[in-house]
Amino acid sequence: MIEHVVELGSELPQDVEALVTLRDSLASTPQGAAAVFVAALLVYVEDRAKGIPCLTLVMDRGRLTQGSNGYKGFEPGRQDLRDLDERVGSKPYLARSYVAGTTPSGEYRLPSPPFQVKVREQPHDVQAERAKVFVWSSGADSPRPLTLIKNNRGLWKATNWSSLTVGIRPPAAPLDDDL
Repeated sequence: MIEHVVELGSELPQDVEALVTLRDSLASTPQGAAAVFVAALLVYVEDRAKGIPCLTLVMDRGRLTQGSNGYKGFEPGRQDLRDLDERVGSKPYLARSYVAGTTPSGEYRLPSPPFQVKVREQPHDVQAERAKVFVWSSGADSPRPLTLIKNNRGLWKATNWSSLTVGIRPPAAPLDDDL
């Protein structure tokens, strides 16, 4: 097993343009793409309208449908959006748990920058065009798998992230999330 710490930078993306820049700098590796996926989730939980294009950008084309709410004429499929709304939309702390330095006792507040995502790689799970990496959550006892596929531009895109959206330990105190 190989542990990676991927730095997202001193500011988290707030929109799709910023996420494109981050993606272009990090998603040439499966570990970097996993961190960019986390960044897209963070945008989504803060602002769903801005988050849908961000999620579109980090998902494999096979998970997308044509639509005007996403990016370049595509958007996540309805079932994927429904699942994200149900699992993550009502628990924004879940997305924040993938940022290193957050804790349940700290109500998953983001730490001081630079923001980082910890990713574990098992070399036999990374092949030329497909990879499975494991993303650490401060609210879970073990890292969560994320499956990625390399596209024709050499960028890694998420194809299965369901384990990243399942429950974690709740924050120690209710978080007033009116930001």
